[in-house]
Amino acid sequence: MQVDRLPHLQRLIAESDVDAIALVPGRNIQYLTEVQFLLLERPFIVFVPAQGDPAIVIPALEMQQLVETGFPGNYFAWTDADGYTSAFQQASQALDLPGKRIGVEGLTMRVREANLITEHAPGAAIIDADAVLVDLRLLKSKEEIAHLRAANAISQQALEQLLPRIKEGMTERQIARMLSQLQRDLGGENDAFGPIVLVGQRTALPHGEPGDAVLKRGDAVLIDFGTRVHGYPSDITRTFFTGEPTDRMRKVYDTVLTANENARQTARPGITGAEIDQAATQILHDEGFGEYVKHRTGHGLGLDIHEHPNISPENTRPLEPNMVFTIEPGLYLTGAFGVRIEDNVVTTQDGAESLTTFPRELTVLDI
Repeated sequence: MQVDRLPHLQRLIAESDVDAIALVPGRNIQYLTEVQFLLLERPFIVFVPAQGDPAIVIPALEMQQLVETGFPGNYFAWTDADGYTSAFQQASQALDLPGKRIGVEGLTMRVREANLITEHAPGAAIIDADAVLVDLRLLKSKEEIAHLRAANAISQQALEQLLPRIKEGMTERQIARMLSQLQRDLGGENDAFGPIVLVGQRTALPHGEPGDAVLKRGDAVLIDFGTRVHGYPSDITRTFFTGEPTDRMRKVYDTVLTANENARQTARPGITGAEIDQAATQILHDEGFGEYVKHRTGHGLGLDIHEHPNISPENTRPLEPNMVFTIEPGLYLTGAFGVRIEDNVVTTQDGAESLTTFPRELTVLDI
């Protein structure tokens, strides 16, 4: 277990307006323990106070795995035969939770767990503590950056091996399955998310799912994919063409590429996510493509494929060294084609480094 991570969380709690934070299985518990537990039907909550040991309500069948991580705390295990009521009562008493302000993960906590907390801690207030938890994982360690870098390297090698194998008549699903297998063969743990492989008009769907659409000459091909190394993902997008692209395709591609380059060059400590977003989107608008902009310029990258810092107009917090995020401007012309170019970027002491180095220039595939 990373022993410094729990004290970091407790400092954040002490500086906040909550008395404790309740975590359910997900990325924050994984970050604290380096073990991924699943959010299933059995209640499993880690209550972390500002000071002292956590109180852990845990299904008995999960307890040994958590104990072996060295995670400190008072464990209140429960079995299917006995139920969890006593475990919740003991945890509540151990931390004197009744009447307290208990922070929860607003995007993760289920109604069931929230109700169980208030049922066994009368008078407790449930507070969305996502704003507190942002800083827990915002700055990446050297080890985390190394894992992200390794994931990028595997994905880029897989894409390099994939491109010569793409042939006319293949479906999106066939190409996606081939890419997933290549990443695993090269050492990736699993897909960071289901690969997005889209052809033709379907490339105008920012988050389309691979289907039975068949690749033919003259199509655009959009590939958005990633793998994981020690739980940390890559998230890369490249857009290709089959056959000679039209002047319109070239114009759109060149505009997205320029937006990507400008955003990457803008990124550095002291610059806000909003300013990076502006650096990209202003180019897209200035070239007359504003109506085809469908999303922000990027998102944070860590154990979650989408986390902070967001590269969006709403993020006015200055970047700091060791923040990791995507730069992925895109244009989507419904009924025609779409283009997205996505890189993974880490801020350094005085600038930013792209962990993604796969060529960005317009490429025509020989299918």
